[in-house]
Amino acid sequence: MSDVDNDLSADTARFQAFAQRQDDDPPAPWHMRVPGSKIGLLAGIVVGVAVLAAIVAAVLIG
Repeated sequence: MSDVDNDLSADTARFQAFAQRQDDDPPAPWHMRVPGSKIGLLAGIVVGVAVLAAIVAAVLIG
């Protein structure tokens, strides 16, 4: 193993830098203003995949 992997102080320094960053948090998903058509399309895809999974399960079981 390399010395970097065993250096705990380097990990601590990286964590402290991460904890002290002042970046703005990304907006919540419901504030991203996604068009309704994209949400409808995604919902349709999810429902379609669920229906296909149910059909495949029914064929395999029955």
